[in-house]
Amino acid sequence: MEPLDGETPLQAIARQAAAGQQSFPESSMTSLERFPYYTAFPFAWYPIVPGDRLGRGEVRPVRLLARDLVLWRDDDGDAHVMDAYCPHLGANLGIGGRVENGNLVCPYHWWEWAADGTNARIPYSERTNRKAQLRTYPTIERNGLVMFWFHPDPDQAPLWEIPELDEYLTDEWAPLEPAEWTVRCPWQELAENGPDYVHLRTVHGAASVPELESLDFDGYFNHMRSTVDFATPRGPTRGRIDTDGYGPGFSVARFSGIVDTVFFNVTVPIDWETTWSMKLYRVRGPASVGEALVRDLKKQMAEDNVVFDNKIHVPSPALADADGPILPFRRWAAQFYVDGDPVAAGRTQG
Repeated sequence: MEPLDGETPLQAIARQAAAGQQSFPESSMTSLERFPYYTAFPFAWYPIVPGDRLGRGEVRPVRLLARDLVLWRDDDGDAHVMDAYCPHLGANLGIGGRVENGNLVCPYHWWEWAADGTNARIPYSERTNRKAQLRTYPTIERNGLVMFWFHPDPDQAPLWEIPELDEYLTDEWAPLEPAEWTVRCPWQELAENGPDYVHLRTVHGAASVPELESLDFDGYFNHMRSTVDFATPRGPTRGRIDTDGYGPGFSVARFSGIVDTVFFNVTVPIDWETTWSMKLYRVRGPASVGEALVRDLKKQMAEDNVVFDNKIHVPSPALADADGPILPFRRWAAQFYVDGDPVAAGRTQG
């Protein structure tokens, strides 16, 4: 399979789109018609914001998982995620809410809500409302990200942990500018791209296709190991791409051979139609080499997005023998979709 002489068609489209010279009408199909398996949001640890973008005492509204959430950081520096609407009379706590005495204060009648979602104070009453309860989501700050645990069952404790990564904890790895996209497809479509190495040539114009050494599924985790020839001005340089996934919301890709580069790849559904995707890059070695690699990775994501924004899911794909382990990946992904989310009720009907 010979590479094209010049740009691939999708490279040309992505370049023209970036210059404002190309656009496409959105499909008239519903998201459920495009992705019939997508009848529930997968349970996972999801990112909500880089930690350095949320100050102490800050309160903000967030729309994720087709629901309104409130994100806030208390005076001690701990971040919290809750459902947004006050159980009193329905005000959005993220719009005008404030932090006082370690509690989140509703902007409407100034009811105070503790970090566990209970009513802590009513300023014009001597009693609190013991029955009132906000749903809270277990929240951590890990590897520079504020992340929250979502499961349709609000009583289900987190089923795995997100590890603290050496690339974030040590000063050997310099951070580079993150990249963010809003993509018109579910997480699973983006993640299927991982073991599909052939597209690196057909979409991105790579001179060679990486060699997949192994793809292991370990409960809620997956681990992919591969070798690759990176194109350099001095010719191909042998290197590696090693990827570890920790459920649907968080994975880590490590590149070695030219310059050691890592990116934290995070995704979270905004709604049934769109997904927020962000990559946070860190590099160890010459900054100029790392920046060149990251520029190329960002360019590749823009090229992939042309496909993601306009594709459908094929339940029984017509595969070739070199297409990669797409079906084993789908079997692994299926475990994260479970019933019970009231936001997904009736999803199969429209």
